[in-house]
Amino acid sequence: MRIVTVKDLFLWCKEEIGNGNGDRKIYISRDDEGNGFHPLYYGFVTDPEEISLYINGYCMFDSLGDNTENDIAILG
Repeated sequence: MRIVTVKDLFLWCKEEIGNGNGDRKIYISRDDEGNGFHPLYYGFVTDPEEISLYINGYCMFDSLGDNTENDIAILG
């Protein structure tokens, strides 16, 4: 699998802003101290139903704060 470039990310961001998702929060790193980094392989997930599955079905989020599946975008 090819690692995402800055140009790829820019185009995805531009598309997501056009889709009305410019105010969503992005989740990508494992912690806020940058203790680990990994290549970026995937674009955005913005479908609330799919995000809900990651949140509730797979329990893959440490904390969402006050955010819901309608407020965030998953990247990576």
